[in-house]
Amino acid sequence: MQIIKKNFLIIFLFFYLIFGSFAAIKSGISFDENHEEINWRDNINISMKLSSYLFYGEEFDPKILESTIGYGIGFQLISQPIQFLIKDLIATNNISDFGKHLLAKHFVVFLFFFISGIFFYLILKKIIENENFSKTGTIIYLLYPYLFGQSLFSPKDVPFMSIWLICTYLSLKLFEKLIDKRKISYFNTFLFSLMTSYLLSIRIAGILIFLQYLITFIIYLSLTNTNVFLFIKKFYLNLLFFIFSTILLTIVFYPELWINPFGVVEIINTMSNHFNNVGTNTYGKIMYSTNLPSTYMLIWFSVKLPLIIIIGICLIPFTEKRIFNSSKKSIYFGSLLITTILIPLVLIFRKVHLYDELRQVMFLFPLIFIIGLVSVYTFSNKFFYITGMLTITLFLIENIKINPYQYVWFNLPSRYIDLTNKFELEYQGLSGREIAEFLNSSDKKDLCILANPMHSVKPFLNKNKFTCFDSWQKIDTNYKRPFLGVQNVRNLKKSKPYMCEIIHETGFKLLFHKKKFTTGKLLECT
Repeated sequence: MQIIKKNFLIIFLFFYLIFGSFAAIKSGISFDENHEEINWRDNINISMKLSSYLFYGEEFDPKILESTIGYGIGFQLISQPIQFLIKDLIATNNISDFGKHLLAKHFVVFLFFFISGIFFYLILKKIIENENFSKTGTIIYLLYPYLFGQSLFSPKDVPFMSIWLICTYLSLKLFEKLIDKRKISYFNTFLFSLMTSYLLSIRIAGILIFLQYLITFIIYLSLTNTNVFLFIKKFYLNLLFFIFSTILLTIVFYPELWINPFGVVEIINTMSNHFNNVGTNTYGKIMYSTNLPSTYMLIWFSVKLPLIIIIGICLIPFTEKRIFNSSKKSIYFGSLLITTILIPLVLIFRKVHLYDELRQVMFLFPLIFIIGLVSVYTFSNKFFYITGMLTITLFLIENIKINPYQYVWFNLPSRYIDLTNKFELEYQGLSGREIAEFLNSSDKKDLCILANPMHSVKPFLNKNKFTCFDSWQKIDTNYKRPFLGVQNVRNLKKSKPYMCEIIHETGFKLLFHKKKFTTGKLLECT
């Protein structure tokens, strides 16, 4: 019994990895995944043409760079080889080779999230040197339905969040060495540089982590009474090595920068002002990405963060003195706290285009979790363990109950309002797999299927029963009837099309919430 208690987290992580990997492969295919594959192929094509141009002087048309602007290949360099290795192990009937390839990427995405849990644990342990607290907090983080659900499919947001957390740990580790007056090796500097540039390669918004580094640096200077010029004089070689290697590695991960490294400025401007003017239903109002109110993020955080984290944030005025009781803790906690306040403010004042609730700022969730958990524990460790056990129990139940739509999860306080009408729900199209499996088992066949995105449905359909596919946008035209229509993602907001009847519906119901969440509809149009 003592051995189990001592190694409980390791045992938990072992089974979590197994069941999480299985759940990722059993998940549906999301809206963005086909675009990720196209981005990979385009980058490979550009890399080959650029290599021929740089080394052999062959002609190169700069216009081909437009297809990949702002999209690096860091995550794909790891995911693609693993996808090719394991896709044939996905022994499921009626899944196309392309579908298996995408599902194999789900495993890699989940693996990144799993690894982030380890670094989450390490950061917690640095702030609160208590094993039980760190283990409990990590389990809460890994079971949190919103992030766990995203980790089953999201090929950009989850890897970006996971690497941000790793960079955070490495930065805190470096400043810990500075406080302890230990030597910072060039290997440590290079590793820090590698992970920072890797973060930038997943999403150019990673440039914001330099703001977090700066915050940590300023806190360090203040607490240790270190003169900034003396610091630079002492560590200028490490700083130059970090800057040079980060720039070089970032260019390597972005083929479009190989001929114009200064193009990074254009990338930042393009991605912060994303061309998609997506409307996201936010507390009953459609908020468009190009004209967001300053309350957009606050509203979404208030309905997505678990109650234990919200309580912890509210308790900070009463716990901060006990948390900031040493230089190290002040650097650890202070840098995370200021980062989670300052970055949203920067995004608001710069009017950065955001959509699909909190996808683009998902990297802040682990930092907010750390702040909330540490605050609750500092206030009362008994209260932490009681609320922590209740939270874990709720998360376990709902991860089973609402699978595979955990990423749509809302917190307990928000369930007193009509979420189905007030907020954006299933915007990723995971219901396509469920609808396809229903069609495979039905007597329907030889009918055209209209859907958008098609890649969320088609890979799972029996190719002997269904061979005709077309765009959902044609459903209100004189398209030849009868046909089937898959109504999901934002098309769910639209009324029932002319002469179409619902023959199947997918969805789920949250605990303590009256209304069912509809995630997809199958229509027969005659």
